[in-house]
Amino acid sequence: MNLSLFIAKRYFFSKSKASFISLISRISMISVGIEVMALILILSVFNGLEDFQKGLFKTFDPDLRILSTDQQRVSLNATQLASIRSIPGIAFINPVLEDQGLIRFDQKQLVVRFKGVDSSFLAANRLKKQVVEGEYFLGDSSQAFALVGIGVFLNMGMSFENTVEPIQAWYPDHNLLRRFSLNENTIRSQAFFPSAVLEVEQSFDNQTVIVPLTWMESLVGTPGMRSAYEIMLSADANDLQVKEKVTQLLGKDYTVQTRDEQHALLLKAIKIEKLFVFLIMAFVMGIASFTLFYALSLLVIEKRKDLRSLMAMGISPKQLLKSFLFLGLIISFSGAMVGMLLGFVMAWAQQHFGIVPLGIPNALIDAYPIQMHAMDFVWTAIAVIVITFIASIFPARKAVQMTFEIK
Repeated sequence: MNLSLFIAKRYFFSKSKASFISLISRISMISVGIEVMALILILSVFNGLEDFQKGLFKTFDPDLRILSTDQQRVSLNATQLASIRSIPGIAFINPVLEDQGLIRFDQKQLVVRFKGVDSSFLAANRLKKQVVEGEYFLGDSSQAFALVGIGVFLNMGMSFENTVEPIQAWYPDHNLLRRFSLNENTIRSQAFFPSAVLEVEQSFDNQTVIVPLTWMESLVGTPGMRSAYEIMLSADANDLQVKEKVTQLLGKDYTVQTRDEQHALLLKAIKIEKLFVFLIMAFVMGIASFTLFYALSLLVIEKRKDLRSLMAMGISPKQLLKSFLFLGLIISFSGAMVGMLLGFVMAWAQQHFGIVPLGIPNALIDAYPIQMHAMDFVWTAIAVIVITFIASIFPARKAVQMTFEIK
């Protein structure tokens, strides 16, 4: 066995005569363990939030979205659409036309986001499981029906029983407004009845109304133009591979986004916040390592005579330095392993039993989401190694200096 490691283990496992020094060593272990446990739990919560957001996006966002690179609207011809459909893994292509408009009903009005879709949207059964009331259909050209977010439905006081008075939708002609041309065509108006109520998540529920594509074209006044083409993939398809094939097919004038890329800013914000939390907790762990610094310093003073004996037996300064560095690592890693174990157990319990509630009424989840990643444990271990090494350098050098100083 390595002599330096053997000495470190003997100092760690043997009982110290000075109870105060032993107490400080135990406090060092406990403080490191608590910090490691807290860091594991916090990182797991951020992982859970990220996975929850991705699962939520999967509810109403497509696997891939085709946008125009430099224009607000996009249009694909029949040949391009046929070529895209021939790519293995693509199940549905849903053309959509989205824009904001004003709805009025029973002396109430609200700005909402209309999303015009065709029959392929319903064929893909998108948002069908999120229907909480009503029937899953959009009507035909003679009569328009809409899938309405539950927030919009309640705020406007809509009712399925009202089959006489439709909801009025208003949309301004932006080209006429830019030319300050005000006439009867400046504001377009369409009507619809609600067919179903959707409950997805708060921002979606409070502003989304899904309407027939032809109805939306009449309201916006841009026939043939689309906001995007949304692609739904088969269960065994790889989104990155399909994206690459669609991108090669369409060229640089079009942008193809995966589901994560559609929400890149939000997911990036979560990762940055997780990084800063890790750095802050590592800083706190560094402060907690001062107890390790003092424990090793006092141990050097207490073991001064023993160190002289080791010198007489032929130990080198390098071996003595390594001994106290190893001792610092053993003390901190004892606490770190206990902290990781406790963090794993508590995260597992939260993941399976939801012990800590979220505390938000009518939330989609009742408890804080937890998802453990192996790399979080690895980075936590690396942080402990670096901080422990830095905290052990001065006491180790002090031990060498006190033992080998010339009288």
